[in-house]
Amino acid sequence: MRRQKTMKSFSFIATVGILGLGALAGCGIFSARPGWPNVTDTQIGALNWTSYALGGKHNSIVDSDSNFSANWTRQFSQPLMQPAVVRGVVYVGGIGTNPAVYALNAKTGATLWKTPLNNQVMTTPVVIHGKIFVGTGNHNFPISHVPQYGTDIIRGNGSNAIYALSAKTGHVIWKHSTPGENMPSLVYRNNTLYSANGSDEVLALNATTGKTQWQLPIGSYVSMSSPELAGNLLYFGGAHPYAMYAVNVATHRIQWMHTFPHPLGGSDDVSPAIYDSNVYGDVVENIHGQPHEMFYAFNRMSGHVQWSFDEGTGKIPQGPNGGPRDETVAPLVYNHTIYVGSPLNNFLYALNPQNGKLLWKQKLNGTLMQSPIANNGILYVGDTQGQFLAIQASNGKIVGKRQFKGPFMPSSPVLVGHTIFSGTRLGEFMAIGLSTLH
Repeated sequence: MRRQKTMKSFSFIATVGILGLGALAGCGIFSARPGWPNVTDTQIGALNWTSYALGGKHNSIVDSDSNFSANWTRQFSQPLMQPAVVRGVVYVGGIGTNPAVYALNAKTGATLWKTPLNNQVMTTPVVIHGKIFVGTGNHNFPISHVPQYGTDIIRGNGSNAIYALSAKTGHVIWKHSTPGENMPSLVYRNNTLYSANGSDEVLALNATTGKTQWQLPIGSYVSMSSPELAGNLLYFGGAHPYAMYAVNVATHRIQWMHTFPHPLGGSDDVSPAIYDSNVYGDVVENIHGQPHEMFYAFNRMSGHVQWSFDEGTGKIPQGPNGGPRDETVAPLVYNHTIYVGSPLNNFLYALNPQNGKLLWKQKLNGTLMQSPIANNGILYVGDTQGQFLAIQASNGKIVGKRQFKGPFMPSSPVLVGHTIFSGTRLGEFMAIGLSTLH
């Protein structure tokens, strides 16, 4: 295999895997090459996957009219987060103590390859031109407490990086190290990868080499708010300060920034939705001494608030260490309606996107941390009690469900044909046939 020689490159023999990559620093370029796995049916899924949930409406639906159907369950040693289904293969990252990226046969669930990486992989894999792009990182802070306003905040401890892998073999093509976590998914356009991360910055990387094209310091760190790109504006939410951002990728400047009043959290965890002239985001605010989930509509170009909706109060979910966690859910835009769930009170809401008027709300048994998807008038979503639900989009009525072992995580499921791909916190990863939900 030919070796590439650059000032900051490392040689790498593809056949030995990537164990020990955590010791490498900077932007390393390796000798692995792009390509596609050999599977029997490459028509399953999308041709490419360029962002979280396939764009601003957050409806990860591919070939809904196809006859593809699968029904399998795999048990893994770690939870698998957010899948991308491309050319017959499910690409997904793991968030356990031995994190990795997996390529699974979409039809059978068989593992095609597995690539261990240096930290948790929470991103939806971006898949294009025979390459996979993922970020690594975790929710921890390098110090024992969350820093206060007015300090420079880096989120994510351990080794953090953005990787390019070969879709065919999983071998590393390049690695770009970062100070903070890379939990939000990347956005790809015209050979550029855009990232908002835990390093208090927006990054633009060359997708071929992994080298920085430009970077913009911002005042916030970004936890799980995967950016959405519309025109020249990149939208995402941040924390400390808690705000919604629009960054112009042509001028490399902040177009507008809206700071939320009396925030308690959440704006950095939810990917904004885009529909018509608005961008939509979620945050938890302190209202009269109680936490309230607030949903906002902003004008895309100016950032002016068009309307807001109070989803109500309740208990903020807590993580394993007792801190707030997963208190907001990414919204779905479907059939001229916005659907958003509140982890504070377990309600799912349907709103008019033009004025924020409540169309209906449905109380669920479990907490909703996963984002819904929709097809043929039915919403599909998993809750924290392990139920995967089918819900009538017009009125919120539950029309089907299926029980699994573990709770569903903050993620976006994917529908291909008649099959939904999703995973639970206990390491189950499934191809769920729609016929099993009704």
